[in-house]
Parts: sequence; C-alpha cells; structure tokens
Amino acid sequence: MPPLVVVIGEDIGPANLERLHTAFPQVEFHFCPDEADFSAAAAHAQILFSKRFPMTALAAPGLRWVQAGTAGVERLLAAGLAERGVTITNAHGAHGVPMAELILSMMLAFATGLHSLIRAQESRRHIQQQVIRTKFELEGQTLCVVGLGDIGGTLAHKGRALGMRVIGVRRDSRPHPAVEQVYAPGEIRQALAQADHVALCLPLTATTAGLVGAAELRAMRPTAYLYNVGRGASLEPNALIQALQAGWIAGAGLDVTAPEPLPPDSPLWAMPNVILSQHTSGSSPYNADRITRIFAGNLARYLAGDPLQNVINPARGY
Repeated sequence: MPPLVVVIGEDIGPANLERLHTAFPQVEFHFCPDEADFSAAAAHAQILFSKRFPMTALAAPGLRWVQAGTAGVERLLAAGLAERGVTITNAHGAHGVPMAELILSMMLAFATGLHSLIRAQESRRHIQQQVIRTKFELEGQTLCVVGLGDIGGTLAHKGRALGMRVIGVRRDSRPHPAVEQVYAPGEIRQALAQADHVALCLPLTATTAGLVGAAELRAMRPTAYLYNVGRGASLEPNALIQALQAGWIAGAGLDVTAPEPLPPDSPLWAMPNVILSQHTSGSSPYNADRITRIFAGNLARYLAGDPLQNVINPARGY
C-alpha cells in the first residue's frame, strides 16, 4: 500500500517538522515553502497543510483533506473543495491570544492617548494637556464582541478580566461564560448602542459581508471605538470613513481593511483617531507550535479513522 503523502507549505520550523516525522513515521512528508514546489508535490498528495494554497495545488486529484494554518478559509471554499468531497479544517484555537491582545492594545492606546503621544514624539510636539483632557479608563466600560469564536471569546475573557462589562453578538444563542448577554445578529444595533468599544471578530461569509454599514455605525455612541480583526469586507468602507469624519464614532482600530492592502490615497492613513495594524494581529512567535499541534492531533485522528476537529461547515462558511 503506498504511503500517505502530506505536503506542508506552512513554515513551522525544523523542530516541528522533526516532531511530525517522529510521531508519524508511516507518513511521507514533503516540506515545500516554495509555491512552485508546493504545487508540484501536491499533485501526488492526499493531505495539504499550509496558510497559502496555489489554485494548482488545490486541483490535485487525490486530495482528501486540507488543513489550513488560518482561521478564515473563504478561498478554500471558493475553490470548490467541499463539492469534491475534500474535508477542510482550520486553525481554530491558534490565533485567539495574539489577536485579542492586539485589540486590547488598541483599546488601551485610545484610553491613555498613547497613539497620539507616539505621533507627537515623532514631531517633538508637546500635547500633555490634550491627552489629559481626553484620557479615560477601560474599567467599567462596555465591550461588545461581534463573533464569539476563538478570537472573540478570548477577547471577551480578557476584557472581563480588566473589569469591563462584556456583551456579545453571534448566531448561536448559547450563553458565554465571559459575556453578560448574547444578542442575535438581528439585534446587533441594540448591542452596538450600549457599547463603548465594538470588536468585529468575524469570518467572511455571505451573512457577515457588509454586516456593519451606515445604519449600524449610526447606532453606535459618538464616544465609542470600533475595531476589526476579522475580514475587511465585514465593515462597509465608505460608511466607516463617513462615520469617522462626521463624528458618528470616536475612532477605529483596523487590522483588516477593504480593500487590502489599503491604498496610499485612503483618508484612513492620515486620521488621528485611527490605528492601522496592517493585518499583523494573528502573527505570534508561538503560532507555528500551536498550528502544528492542531494539525498533529488531526493527523492522528485521520489515521485512526476518527472524526477530525475544526471541520469547516461549507453551508455556514466556518
């Protein structure tokens, strides 16, 4: 019987590659960080493990399972893998900590005026009184987390630990241990109206595209801040710019934008009440270890014939 062929495009480092070879000696692993090599090797693979997937690799005839090194898998779904019977799993559980910490850092920057102080330091301007007048504290404020998966759930716990009141919006109405009240998507404006901080932690699906537009932004408080670490398309870009310019909201922390990368002529670059983190929130020195653990656990289940974890539901998109 020919060996099971796994092609890895994820740069998980030598130590994690060695762990996989040691744990699964019966599996034929190919590490191919180069796109052309990845596509060539994928032609003979049953399993792919990577963050980025060339379309030629996804067309492999023997493909049975794709393990994404990311939480979002919209490109994999768009490639028609589910229709071919290929199982898709994601890296749920690997990115919650760094992404939640980035949102918290933006929240703390707005609260302390740190974003303004850093800009003033570059031009040697004294803005002490301005910062003192606008400072506030997160403790006691309300955080609304839209999307309570790995990322949003981690943020909810951390926000509550800082003494914040946390509410949430998600399709599943089950209670969350760190959330005071969970609202359905149809009740999002009711939730937004209560919040001092709103964090979008959403995958991109048919139901989340354009979820927050002008009506939702107008429902927010003029003193509230909006953060997006999910997908830029969840937030209507023209409405966001209008909201920031007209004072519908106080500011925004954006890890993702629409379009992405953000064009040089976008007014968001120059807005003093905007922090742009340029899609860095999911990166961490611990990502490779976390993602490899997820893949290794699933590979053991695959070889044993057991159900995999983090399986994507094509109908939901996540």
